[in-house]
Amino acid sequence: LLLLFLRATAISASRSSSNSHPSPPTTTDNSNDVCIRILCLHGKGGNGKQFVDTSLLPLRSLLETRVANLELECNVSFRWDELTAPYEISPPGDGNDGGYSWWTLPPGVRSYNADEYEGFEKSADMVMEKVFPPEQSTVNKTDIILGHSQGAILTSALLSIHDKLWRSSNSTPKGYILNGVAWPNPYRKSLSSLSTQQQCPETADESLLVLPRMLFIMGEKDNINPTKSAMQVHDAFQAAKLDVSIVNHAGGHSVPVARDEDSTRALEEVVDWIVDIAKEKATSC
Repeated sequence: LLLLFLRATAISASRSSSNSHPSPPTTTDNSNDVCIRILCLHGKGGNGKQFVDTSLLPLRSLLETRVANLELECNVSFRWDELTAPYEISPPGDGNDGGYSWWTLPPGVRSYNADEYEGFEKSADMVMEKVFPPEQSTVNKTDIILGHSQGAILTSALLSIHDKLWRSSNSTPKGYILNGVAWPNPYRKSLSSLSTQQQCPETADESLLVLPRMLFIMGEKDNINPTKSAMQVHDAFQAAKLDVSIVNHAGGHSVPVARDEDSTRALEEVVDWIVDIAKEKATSC
């Protein structure tokens, strides 16, 4: 019975850790390790595992190579956490893990012109519980949220309705990466009012004004979520005085994969942005 219990425990632990992808530390001395946790939110029709293992593989590889060549006081590693959206679009099978969405829409309606995201609350709760677990510590703190397409729209909507995601505190993520984002139309009022919230007396305390960074990745040939819509989101957060940056590239909707000079340059700029956050965290060693 003891043997069966131990085996069951091992299987359970294996499954519970399957949504994290750690990279090895840069050296074997782990006394001063710094781990940058990146929460990855896939787009409509994808899943967490595929997004991290395949879509983000070029970014992960380039980032780990870059950090390995840096001279830092701490050993820096990365943990790529994933979530899979709750609404199934296509079932798993034939070697794939299925396709999922963060909310549902009527036929012909897009996220940037919808009046409602049906099922949004369930997805919002998933993300918020992941970012702010009941027993949060420096070990499980999320440093960066990286959203693609519908996952990026979800992130922008959450930022507009949950000020704990952008007000400075020890538990607040330090940065957000939005690839192929579009205007979160059902949350247009809350997003447009962010700049007003910053001017309210209760938000005027200087300790609350160290706002997170945001990086927008925009492809000139994006025919899924055109850059015009992404710029609307960018402008709203810029008006709220968040530290916003843009990486433009000549490609389409996907995260750049470094297949040519332009996409390699874009991916290098994304890595630069992440490394800056890693360096800041490493100074606390």
